[in-house]
Amino acid sequence: MSDGGLIAEPLGEPTPERLRQIDDAAHLSILCATFTRDTNLTALYGTARAEAFFAMDRPTVTTNLAVLADGLVPAEVLKARTLQLRQLGELPEDDYVIGPDGIELPADVVFEDKLAAIASARKVVTEDPYVAAAAAALGTAVTGPIIDVRVLAREARAQIDDFAEAAEQALVERGGDLKRRIADLAAENAALRHAHARQRHRMLHERQILVDKLMAADDSEAVERLRAELEHERHLHREALARAAEDHRELNALRQTKLLRWSQPLRETYGKIRRA
Repeated sequence: MSDGGLIAEPLGEPTPERLRQIDDAAHLSILCATFTRDTNLTALYGTARAEAFFAMDRPTVTTNLAVLADGLVPAEVLKARTLQLRQLGELPEDDYVIGPDGIELPADVVFEDKLAAIASARKVVTEDPYVAAAAAALGTAVTGPIIDVRVLAREARAQIDDFAEAAEQALVERGGDLKRRIADLAAENAALRHAHARQRHRMLHERQILVDKLMAADDSEAVERLRAELEHERHLHREALARAAEDHRELNALRQTKLLRWSQPLRETYGKIRRA
């Protein structure tokens, strides 16, 4: 996996030959489940839960937004995104609660916007453990699954340490230079994080420019007048098409009459004489 959850190498068909190819090509293979939390796996694996996967003698790392939520996006960026969401009408201007008796967490937005909505909420009421964990990590009052962010962070660090140990062991067994590889990875990671931070700030700036333009051009009365004029033009266009279709049908019917067919040679002769 690469940073951001992009697939570095799809598994493909799980045949023995394909598994050998993966094993020969990499120092370490990471298998990521495609199912989400609480998915019923009976139809796929014959068991409702995934305990069988965790019983393997391999390090397992579970994802949880609470581990990164409070440090993933700077506070000033969250505030700026909250302002933009309010300008776009995704969030109310005053205090709000996310939950059944309040507003819904914006769905069709990037995760930075979701974090901003959670961070700015007065309270979050949810049954989603990830949303509850993010709210707890960001310091927002939350009602829902009991989440201890410190325990989650401690467990995550332990899991990551186990995974790092397995990765180091795999590299050593393949004859790799561990110190050099760690230094290369650290440099790549630092460069990637810097690039992502610059990209996030650029996207935030560009969206603010777009929001400002939309707000400056927002004239409700003018928009309504334009919509009414457009609908009137569409109505006239539909009427013109209907009249043209009716005229076409009448013309075709006239062309099929005996009088018009039999008089065609005479009319052609008269036309030639008239033009002459």
